[in-house]
Amino acid sequence: MLLPLTAEPASAWTIAGRFVVLAALCLGASSASRQLAIPPSVVSALWPPSAVALCGLLAWGWQMIPAIWLGCVLAAFLAGIPPQTAALVGLGNALEPVIALLLMHRVFRRGSDLYHYDRVFKFIGIAAASAMISATVGTSALALTDPIDRGPFAVNWLTWWLGNSSAIVIVVPLLMSWNAGASIAWTPRKRIEAAAFAILLPATSQLAFSRIGGELDLSYLCLPFILWAAFRFSLCTVTLTTGLICVIATWNTTHGLGPFASSDLNTSYLVLMTFTGVVGTMGLVLAGLVHRYREAERSLRAERDMLELRVQERTEGLASELAQRRRVEAELADAQHLAGIGSWLWDPVRRTVHWSDELYRIVGAERGSFVPDPTSCLALIHPDDLAQVEQAIRQGSTERTPFELEHRLLTLQGETRIVLSRGQAAHADDGKLRIHGTVQDITKARGTEASRREAESRYRTLVEVSPDAILVQQDSRFVFANEAAVHLLGASSPQEVIGRSIYDFIHPSYHELVQERLLYLEDGEQVLSLEERLVRLDGSEVDVEVNSAPFQHDGRSASLFIMRDITERRRSVEQMAYLAHYDSLTGLPNRMLFHQRLEHALHLAERPGQTLEILFLDLDRFKNINDTLGHATGDLVLKETALRLQGILRDSDTVARLGGDEFVVLVENIDEPHRGGKIAEKILNAFKAPFLHEHEPLSISTSIGIASYPDDGRDASTLLKNADIAMYRAKELGRNNFCYYSPELNRHSTERLIMEFALSTAIQNAQLFLLYQPKVDLLTNRITGMEALLRWRHPTLGLIAPDKFIPLAEETGLIIPIGYWAIREACAQNRKWQDYNTTRLRVAVNLSLRQLNDSSLIENIRAILDETDLDPRYLELEITETAVMSNPDKASALLNELRAMNISVAIDDFGTGYSSLAYLKQFPIRAVKIDRSFVQGIPANHDDSAITKAIINLAHSLECSVIAEGAETQQQYDFLRDHDCDSVQGYYFSEPMSADSFGDLLRTQTTLTMH
Repeated sequence: MLLPLTAEPASAWTIAGRFVVLAALCLGASSASRQLAIPPSVVSALWPPSAVALCGLLAWGWQMIPAIWLGCVLAAFLAGIPPQTAALVGLGNALEPVIALLLMHRVFRRGSDLYHYDRVFKFIGIAAASAMISATVGTSALALTDPIDRGPFAVNWLTWWLGNSSAIVIVVPLLMSWNAGASIAWTPRKRIEAAAFAILLPATSQLAFSRIGGELDLSYLCLPFILWAAFRFSLCTVTLTTGLICVIATWNTTHGLGPFASSDLNTSYLVLMTFTGVVGTMGLVLAGLVHRYREAERSLRAERDMLELRVQERTEGLASELAQRRRVEAELADAQHLAGIGSWLWDPVRRTVHWSDELYRIVGAERGSFVPDPTSCLALIHPDDLAQVEQAIRQGSTERTPFELEHRLLTLQGETRIVLSRGQAAHADDGKLRIHGTVQDITKARGTEASRREAESRYRTLVEVSPDAILVQQDSRFVFANEAAVHLLGASSPQEVIGRSIYDFIHPSYHELVQERLLYLEDGEQVLSLEERLVRLDGSEVDVEVNSAPFQHDGRSASLFIMRDITERRRSVEQMAYLAHYDSLTGLPNRMLFHQRLEHALHLAERPGQTLEILFLDLDRFKNINDTLGHATGDLVLKETALRLQGILRDSDTVARLGGDEFVVLVENIDEPHRGGKIAEKILNAFKAPFLHEHEPLSISTSIGIASYPDDGRDASTLLKNADIAMYRAKELGRNNFCYYSPELNRHSTERLIMEFALSTAIQNAQLFLLYQPKVDLLTNRITGMEALLRWRHPTLGLIAPDKFIPLAEETGLIIPIGYWAIREACAQNRKWQDYNTTRLRVAVNLSLRQLNDSSLIENIRAILDETDLDPRYLELEITETAVMSNPDKASALLNELRAMNISVAIDDFGTGYSSLAYLKQFPIRAVKIDRSFVQGIPANHDDSAITKAIINLAHSLECSVIAEGAETQQQYDFLRDHDCDSVQGYYFSEPMSADSFGDLLRTQTTLTMH
């Protein structure tokens, strides 16, 4: 695309930017062109800045003249020319493009006129004329500054003139045709050719204008490249090639190289400028010829394309008309196919019949395989309908009236179809009679109609036998009611319902809802699944679920109602809702409902001055009741507990059962400090009265933990957790009491959890071990046995006292695996002692209440004895008095099984429980152990001494030996010996010792020295 000769309107910022760019281009081009000057002159034989200035005016308009002057002045000043002279030189350089632009406007109408060969020389003349202005002003200014002879003045003027005019001739066409190469098809082959051209052109030009060829004149070698660029590439390539050749020629000549360099400076200038002028002119003329050739080629190609386009448009028009006709025919055929209508035309004179494609399809024939004629057409009509069809055709032909009738048609495949035939006789343009008509296949329509009647009958039956009540209301009155509706509304027949309004049966509280529903139905919208209440004719009420929808009855708008009795379902839902929020056993709120009420109470308690407390209750030893007396008794205890709690609480307080034997009380609107503690005392007092079981009293107690809002927590989970922690602390303090939560309890609970987890892995981590304390005969001071005592050494917590971890093991159930481990270890160790010592002693191991209730106890002990190969006579199990009396009958049976195995049993901690002498007589007990709490008080404490003597006498009367536990002083030893106690166990004789130490004791002595 060529540059325009006039500039387009632009903004002030755009003009300023262009001003700076053009001034910089003029300055840069001038500085670069001075490198082509032949010293000592500053005048170059090729001066591109003149072309840059002209192109700037062509592109951006007259307002760029100051930019040209400024750039040229700065260039002259930087070259060492005085300011006044530089201003005159800049003036000449600015006048040059102005004169050239004015002349080009007069000669050329558009930029492409430059390439018309008849106007090329006019452009050369414009370049020469405008260059004279710059050369004259510039050399005159230099002469005024530094006077020179006429000879050098003439040479400078000639060089200046030829350099500027040559640059305009070469560079202006280059810049104006810069985008002309966009039409080149850059195929891979063309790219290779362009690369070769780009390499060979500068190489050949340098070869031609350097001294490589010696004295030979090789300048002609560059001329073929101009032809190559003109015929193989674009106008831009031609001008670029011309410019590059001239630049290389000028560069080498200014450096004394090439065929144009000589000792005579004037001769070198003349030859060089002649060469650049010839090359530039040649390139421009050649470019013009090629441009005209390609313009003509493009014009011919455009005319050819226009003719081809017209032919194509006409062809497409004919094809479109043909396609339109075919489309109309296809649409008609499709319409006939969709409607199942075939057309026919009968010429009675020629006896010919024409069918449409759809009629062929109806009779099951293929066009070409079946030729319709009057005889073959009548043969396709069912014999029973043939006379009727012939009569209709004759009457239509005679009377010239249309005919229409239904009849049966036999297809070529033997199928019978029901068709609707229509026809009419008319005279054609030639005056002859023609009969045309249609045949419509209505077989499916008749089948659909039959199916519709069948469906109506089926749906009528479904409506009549439907268990749901179905009613149709029209004009605000029922017009239909099935049997289920009659029964639902309490009527004896549909007549008692029909004619009434729906409001006659709807409960008054639902009238507004029904009115809204009817408005929706009038708007054509369905109303699904609404629950309402009906009032039957007998006055009773029933809950129903109603679905309704707009309906058509006898061709008019109506409303359809389908009702289902949901009285039982609603009762079940209410029952399920009750069970979801209340405990089925006690009738108290369950965990879910309690949490809801607690959240609501916490929300109210956020107000200033409001507080609340939570009491967490757990029945003490409730599991023993379930295990010994059965779950039925446990349920009775839970029910009685609920009744007692409800009896002492205010209506505003909430008592709930969380699960198992856990109850919780929510106390709101507390008007006095520690009201929860006072309620806890009432609860404890309420539990003092015995619970009755089959007329036998049961002593039940409870432990209570109390947490207060907001001191002990601000959310439900925190308050319940802290109340639970306080409850466990109450159990640790002896049960049957209450305890307020404190942060120390939380730490204690955390420690308890840590200890519980550590205890669960103590066996696997080999942290448990046994110590053995000897039992000594008071008469002989001989060792008669030993008790295995369980100990726990934790790697970080150190040695943990038994009174801390054994209750935890009892509570969590870990005592069962730990207990069996202790029995196994004690039996195995006793067997080892027997292997290297002739003394045979009985090892005693404590048996917990949970182990006593373990159904596999006997089986496990037998397996341990078999595994350790210990004679059962040398194993003794110590069972606490409380454990035995928790279920005496079961304990008696179990102890008898142990005796049958030759395992002895001792009652541990005797005197601390509530043993019945009748049961003690039945138990197969070998020994009774006096609890250390009594032994430690003798002989100083009269009560302890009396109890101890009574236990010794009682045991001897039952033929049981007596072992005193915890003897630590001489006075205790003397008292026990004087009152016929059989054996003692305590620190007075020996502290518990390891298995190795006890083995050494057995080897060295059979009697013990008293400490």
